[in-house]
Amino acid sequence: MKQKIDTLITKALIITMDSTHRIIEQGAIAVDHDSILDIGKNDEITARYEAAQTIDASSSIAMPGLINTHTHLATAIFRGLVEDMQLSPWLQEVWRYEKAIMDGATVGVSSRLAMLESVLGGVTCAVDMYWFPIETAAMAQRIGFRLVNGPVFIEGTDLPDGMSFQQREKYAEEFVERATDTPLIEPMLMPHSTYTDRPEMLARVKRMADKYGLMVNIHAAETALERDEVRTRFGKTPIRLLHDLGFLDGRALLAHCVHVDDEEIALLAGTASVAHNPMSNLKLASGIAPLARMVDAGVRVCLGTDGAQSGNDLDMWLAMRLAAVLQKCANGDPTLFRAEDAVAMATIEAAKAIGLGNKIGSLEPGKKADIVIVHLDSPHLTPMYDPYAQLVYAVGREDVATVLIDGKVVVRDRMPVTIDPRECIASVNKISERVRAKVPLSARRIEKPHI
Repeated sequence: MKQKIDTLITKALIITMDSTHRIIEQGAIAVDHDSILDIGKNDEITARYEAAQTIDASSSIAMPGLINTHTHLATAIFRGLVEDMQLSPWLQEVWRYEKAIMDGATVGVSSRLAMLESVLGGVTCAVDMYWFPIETAAMAQRIGFRLVNGPVFIEGTDLPDGMSFQQREKYAEEFVERATDTPLIEPMLMPHSTYTDRPEMLARVKRMADKYGLMVNIHAAETALERDEVRTRFGKTPIRLLHDLGFLDGRALLAHCVHVDDEEIALLAGTASVAHNPMSNLKLASGIAPLARMVDAGVRVCLGTDGAQSGNDLDMWLAMRLAAVLQKCANGDPTLFRAEDAVAMATIEAAKAIGLGNKIGSLEPGKKADIVIVHLDSPHLTPMYDPYAQLVYAVGREDVATVLIDGKVVVRDRMPVTIDPRECIASVNKISERVRAKVPLSARRIEKPHI
């Protein structure tokens, strides 16, 4: 007698991303409740299980959900608002609009838009650093989106939430206690950077992280200006400062790390993971992170999109493609960063980087059923010889057909299941009218074009 389960995914080309990166042709995945129960050849799996629902994945790849390891979800409301500026003045302008517009309700509405964009693009988990994390976490639970987030630590009170640093510490403890053991939510502390938080404040965040056994996510060495400013103010570069403060202890996720030297890369090896954001780094002219040197030195590297206010979308397929081709070109070596490496950085390496390697990032029995099905029946995906090359260099967000998170279908036949897209978009457009009222179009035009 067949065992009754919730879901069977059948007839798929399965990219497992397990320890051997096993590929199963004509494979099937048995899902029960929130987890993968079994995986193997289609005939063997279908002979053992009877499912309440069967998803036919013929002419498709089934793979782990993509993990966006650095973003600011709710900034989707500012997509395309502040453009063509250096990072420092760009940040000042973005923060001005954030203070004028952002509150808990706005963050909830805008983060829902970002999660809708994410799941339609095959992203099943994101690391989100932004104001009002309780509201974002509540929205993620409502939608069924896996979220790593937590309180932001930044000095000053002239900010959207108006909190002092001491109030942030209290809020952080409340958030952690609420989020711990909450389905789909993983708490992480989010100090903004070494240029917005003084060393003594960062030390307080580190003590809290140690108290609760949490990881810490922080921007680091994104621009040359940041590196030089921090060195001038504190006598050390961002990476060396974080090292001296004890952050590099195996529980740190550093966003960007574009401007790092070989000694700093050695400090990061085995002590921190780096979330590489190629699109925003290129668009803001921050530079190209030395990923090849990092990987050679033993640094774990994963991928992110940054927020939609800087990179303009949350496209992890683009992040994979850019990460691979930029390293080949920057190093003059086309053998660097195989497509398989890029897929790993967006799946299993990302999961390990955020401390969830035992839960997600690969398709294996016992892991959470965060699964993406990519249809291959399009001209731009025909023919296929190497599935990894297809995923990195040819697949786009429009090819994502079905997405499961925690065993539940959130996208079916390219349509969201847990979000009403029309209502979601209408709600954001309503808020965008408030943004337009504060930022007239004429104020955003370039008076003297550079070209």
